Amino acid sequence: MKKTSIFTLLAVLCLAMVSCGGASNSASTDDAAGAINVDQLLADAENLVGDTIEIEGVCSHLCRHGGRKAFVVGSADSVLIRCEAFPLMGEPFPKSTIHQPIRVKGVVCEERIDEAAIQNMIRQYEEAQKAAAEAGEESQAEVESGCATERAAQGQKNLTAFDDRIADYRAKIAARQEKEGKPYLSFYCLQAISYEILPE
Repeated sequence: MKKTSIFTLLAVLCLAMVSCGGASNSASTDDAAGAINVDQLLADAENLVGDTIEIEGVCSHLCRHGGRKAFVVGSADSVLIRCEAFPLMGEPFPKSTIHQPIRVKGVVCEERIDEAAIQNMIRQYEEAQKAAAEAGEESQAEVESGCATERAAQGQKNLTAFDDRIADYRAKIAARQEKEGKPYLSFYCLQAISYEILPE
């Protein structure tokens, strides 16, 4: 498949819904006492939406398309928070942050996946598949559905087929609606304002 279409398809399938020298950006070491870890953030994320906080952890991955997203890991590989460099920070995370302990300051945001969002994913996926077919390129439908780190952050680490991810979303939405009366899934991220690479 040509690079352009792979990028288009993977961008669609990352499923990032609206509601991928060691110098520091503007975070101050004086704020260290107020920083929390990823586990603490995710445990109380619903109550922190809209708040500006600081987290500390290891940057396990940067999105391959320009460092717009940094994933900070908690106590396990599956405990992840996505930190978005744009629009608030206004610049990408540098490659020097990968596998380094970092502190990120940002605003906690909630992203919801409901049936309307799922229908939109399906529509975008089908359009990308159609465009690839019309260009005479091999379909990636059976290869991968979205960024592996993003899938892990959404509890779908071992689901690579698009249809399997959609079925998983629907099953989890149904379970949450029955348990909590909420017909959607909530995923949390940090709209980054600043970051700092910490000494190891």
